[in-house]
Amino acid sequence: MAVRLVATTPGALVVVKPAGLASELARDPAADSLVRQLRADGHGDIRLVHRLDAGACGLMLVARSQAAAAHYTREIEARRWQKWYVARVARSFATARGLVGPHKAYLRTEGRVATVVRSGGKPSFLDVLLAAPAPDDPDTSHVLIRLHTGRFHQIRAMLAHAGAPLAGDRTYGGPGQWPLYLEHVVLGSHMDTTGAWTVWQGPPHEDRERWAPELAAAVDTCAATARTTPPPPDAAP
Repeated sequence: MAVRLVATTPGALVVVKPAGLASELARDPAADSLVRQLRADGHGDIRLVHRLDAGACGLMLVARSQAAAAHYTREIEARRWQKWYVARVARSFATARGLVGPHKAYLRTEGRVATVVRSGGKPSFLDVLLAAPAPDDPDTSHVLIRLHTGRFHQIRAMLAHAGAPLAGDRTYGGPGQWPLYLEHVVLGSHMDTTGAWTVWQGPPHEDRERWAPELAAAVDTCAATARTTPPPPDAAP
């Protein structure tokens, strides 16, 4: 499970984390993780500013200094990052297309599980932009998601609460005949060194072969739109 390098900047690395690899294992630094692999490749004192679940794959930005980490943390807290994901849900296309639209929930983390609650949780927002049939299974579909907040297991918990758990996500009620597929496909952020707005798009890989053509086109459109419409520098949560 090798990490793939997408871009190197003075303050950050942009990489693709493969599914099945932990972002970091603080209790066992010798165990395999994205952080361990990058340090073993000579990238030094790197710092995570966000994480992907071990079962998820896709783009991650890793800071190369304390100052860069502080910059990207501020970007995230101000919701200036733009993030899109693709997930396979355990619902037919006829059902999954009913998910299209904005979603809001209050999430509370209990142990290693996120729960949707009526009060006392953190406000969490995402938009489902598109649903497309999964070409290899009529009982599953792909959905394109824009994530506005980065809560623990947010996509998994919110889609399950909406009646469409991710296929393979047994933690949230998904059937187990498919491996979990959740990929961070597009990421936009202001650079820590210049402030320039930059957008990265995940490179093709074997999981993409199961995408419907309209989904691939929609992801390209999201990336192109993000490149021309950065959030204002004073964006607020």
